Amino acid sequence: MPFRQFYHRTIQVGKRLIGPGQPIFLTAEIGAAHLGKPENVFAMIKAAAEAGCDGADMFMGSPDGFYWCEGTSERSYREFWRNCSYTDEQWTEFINYADSLGLILYPTLLDEEAVERCRHLPIKMANINSDDANNPFLLRKAVTLGVPLTMHDIDITLTELSEAIAVFEESGFKDLIVLHSTRESGEESSLYRTANLKVMDTYRQVFGSYGFMTGCVEHTTSDFLIYAVAALEPVLISKHIQLSKDNPHDTLISVNTADLNMMVKKVRYVEMALGLGVVECVVDHDGKRPVPFRRKVLVAKRDIPAGKVMEMDDFCAKRPGNIKGVAPMQYIHLLGATAKQDIAKDTPLDFELFENIQPAPYKYPPLKTYRIGTTLDNLHGA
Repeated sequence: MPFRQFYHRTIQVGKRLIGPGQPIFLTAEIGAAHLGKPENVFAMIKAAAEAGCDGADMFMGSPDGFYWCEGTSERSYREFWRNCSYTDEQWTEFINYADSLGLILYPTLLDEEAVERCRHLPIKMANINSDDANNPFLLRKAVTLGVPLTMHDIDITLTELSEAIAVFEESGFKDLIVLHSTRESGEESSLYRTANLKVMDTYRQVFGSYGFMTGCVEHTTSDFLIYAVAALEPVLISKHIQLSKDNPHDTLISVNTADLNMMVKKVRYVEMALGLGVVECVVDHDGKRPVPFRRKVLVAKRDIPAGKVMEMDDFCAKRPGNIKGVAPMQYIHLLGATAKQDIAKDTPLDFELFENIQPAPYKYPPLKTYRIGTTLDNLHGA
């Protein structure tokens, strides 16, 4: 896909557009931090909406669908996930409640059964966990849901991601956001060294030509790394949330719902500060340019008698620039002009003080400063 076409491409999720040039889609990752209590789900959805998040995601899966045994841990994972599962009726209630608050609640698909369940639910998008990024069976089913998808990359190689992308390509599926995930770590010695945020640039380069977009899941304990993520302009950022620090699930990598509002506000400030890359003069809130006191104007560097032909040493530039005078670059029109009257040192110079005003000897900027790799005969305009 040509770059221009990709840059202006968006993904529609409900009433929200996701893509380059759009506000970052902020997801509050509930995951399983609700601990199987529906009242916690409702509370976290409400907190995410009130904080200004765009979406929230929550795990959906059957313990028997993504565990083949308990492994070597004494903890019963199957029992935990069984307690954190909800019926289709409950999911519908959660999604509709989020809709009523202007929030998009979507599932993280943990197994193929979850994909099939989503066919009967009013979902608007879905997330694919890292451990399914190399699962062709789930990927092939997920694309048939016909909704935008996000996909994590924890411990997934670029080769494996490329193979996953091939699955989407073969299916003609385009509405994918590849999410770089920082490590679920609280160790300061490794937290920042392994964050590797510039991988997002790699994903844009490698997968952008397919039309796929790039986002980030900020999984660390850092209280500021998410703002560095925002500065790299992903189309989506996801961050774990929790109701209190007493929550035993993903506690270290989550932000408390009480602090979520400030986090969202600061991310939006980062977006605002980045601007559009267009060079412009600052304007006040009322749309007016501030008084240009710090600008300099062209002034007489020394006393100039009437009849003197102006030389380079007759000019200098000084503040303030908000009273009168001309821009210092205008000296080119006065170089060689004749003073019509005595001009004292430090007088702001203006054209009315001179005769024989000179035309500029070149266009601005001078053409000779351009370095081009072709002949002028081959230039046909942009």
